[in-house]
Amino acid sequence: MAPTNRWLSTLLIAPVLAACCQRTDADEPGPFNVFVLAGQSNMAGADSVVGPAGFLQTPADRATLFTTAPLPDGAKSDSFVPWQGIQGHKVKGKLSHGPEVGIARELHQAGWRNVAIIKVHANFGGNHKVWPWGKGGYLFNAWTKFIDDRLNELRKRGRSIRIRGFVWHQGIDDAIHGQFAKSYERNLTHLIGALRERYKAKNAPFVLARSVNSQIAQPKPDPAKKSPMAAVRRAQMRMPTLVQHVACINVDDLPNVNTHHFPAAGQLVIGGRFGQAILQIMKETKVSPSDSPRFEDHSSSTKIEEIMN
Repeated sequence: MAPTNRWLSTLLIAPVLAACCQRTDADEPGPFNVFVLAGQSNMAGADSVVGPAGFLQTPADRATLFTTAPLPDGAKSDSFVPWQGIQGHKVKGKLSHGPEVGIARELHQAGWRNVAIIKVHANFGGNHKVWPWGKGGYLFNAWTKFIDDRLNELRKRGRSIRIRGFVWHQGIDDAIHGQFAKSYERNLTHLIGALRERYKAKNAPFVLARSVNSQIAQPKPDPAKKSPMAAVRRAQMRMPTLVQHVACINVDDLPNVNTHHFPAAGQLVIGGRFGQAILQIMKETKVSPSDSPRFEDHSSSTKIEEIMN
């Protein structure tokens, strides 16, 4: 696992920088390598507040395109962040970030360029007959619309796109509301298949985090591990044995704030672990940065800055 202090040295040192003015290698010709992130509040970066010194962008942050929004409102939300470099974004009115920072830095260090990250996040309540995140659910519909719209924005700039991987941090809602906990394994299996089929990414890595054993979902001791929270966590750990090119990372060793959220330093570690798991699956499937060939169309000379304007 990536050492925690590896990320701490590059986080809270300088004021927020304007990404559009400091692009480095993100405008290299070639297709965009797109990664799709989704989940609950920990994917959003809730309570991972950047300190008063601000967010110090690294070359990886400046070289990565990033967009995010809460669901189901998506681009209509006041919290929608159109394409920009990674520089933190507002969560509950405070500058925060999720795992996208660590993911981008791991990928950049491994040689990946033209990386674009699409992130969505949402929580759901009870009384749903269909799993909201699954095919036919209201979050799935809003999620895929948001992805499709953002991909079209990239295509309009004369660049092709490739969906390279999916990252998932969700499950506490299923345990809190109970009715979906027992079917979590089946629901997530179907979701992985639906995403890979929709975006023509049969072998794309799908990396998930095992949800925190939340006291909100499981306030009482559960030594026999029969609770909905235990069922969700058990299903998450089984996913790599059920579906190809899936990995599950552990986050139980990291400190929490506000019950089951992570501070900014923890989010950097989580992102690093996600990134390492993605790269490991890519290694196993023989996918590397050199698998992203130069885009021969002269329209590829469009600068990344233009996409954000």
